Amino acid sequence: MKDLKKYIANSKLTRLEVLYEKLVKSENGITIKELAQELNVSAKTIKRDMQGVFEPMGLIKNGRKWRIDTSKQDDEKIILEVLDTMAKSAGNSFYAKAHPLLSKLSQNISNPIHTSLDAEKLEEKDLSNFQILEQAINTKTQIVFKYENKLFQVKPLKLAFFSGFWYLLVFDMKKRDIFKKFYLKNIQNITLTQEHFQTDESLEVKLQRVNSIWFSLDKPFTVRLLVEEPIRKYFERKPLNSQIITGKDKDGSIEIELEITHEMEILPLVYYYIPYIKVLEPDFIANKVKEVIREYLDQISK
Repeated sequence: MKDLKKYIANSKLTRLEVLYEKLVKSENGITIKELAQELNVSAKTIKRDMQGVFEPMGLIKNGRKWRIDTSKQDDEKIILEVLDTMAKSAGNSFYAKAHPLLSKLSQNISNPIHTSLDAEKLEEKDLSNFQILEQAINTKTQIVFKYENKLFQVKPLKLAFFSGFWYLLVFDMKKRDIFKKFYLKNIQNITLTQEHFQTDESLEVKLQRVNSIWFSLDKPFTVRLLVEEPIRKYFERKPLNSQIITGKDKDGSIEIELEITHEMEILPLVYYYIPYIKVLEPDFIANKVKEVIREYLDQISK
């Protein structure tokens, strides 16, 4: 009886190996009937093998023909490796939870990928708060928490990640629903209330278009920038939210437009890329840049 079980196990393993090879090598696919005839088993057995074993490996169907797309396996593995590496940047507590989950999806995360994310580390208490806030946002439940020794009751809207830091976006109930932002790590003693709230779709649209933590819910205005050739590629590879390229010059520079609600959404970016970026409009931001540069030059020339 033991020999029979061993033979059956080995026979199935051999069948799976042959089946996998045929599904991978068949460029146009192969039918279940053809596979059943070649392997001398029933069509039902072939179908069970494919769905139970090969479905997570990139098994695809085109009409009556089946094949395994190995490129899909490679893409998924790379994505998981990137996510695993990114998780390390969020701190040991976060990575300790994320890595086992990612490993379940890929049994061979080798991490040949390096990332250097400008992200603060999340500790155990931050992850706990994250979970509570996510629940409150999803269920649209008002919460109470302590922040810098003050008590707040708010409508939580979004958890937002800006320039490496996590924030909570809310409407402050005690201030007639004024829009506010709170630094996540300074939030303490979160409590869910029994009160619920509603938001409209226009708010979601506004939140999806923001560029930095400096944004507000005020009416946006347009900024026009001249981006010179040495830095052009960065704005093409990673366009800002709401960015539109409105012109291309012969010298390789481009003109872009974007909508902001606060000057500080764009000023740090302009300072970072000087002298290869210029503010064309509006005048008050262009003048602000000139003023800051003038003051800086005066200070270092003394």
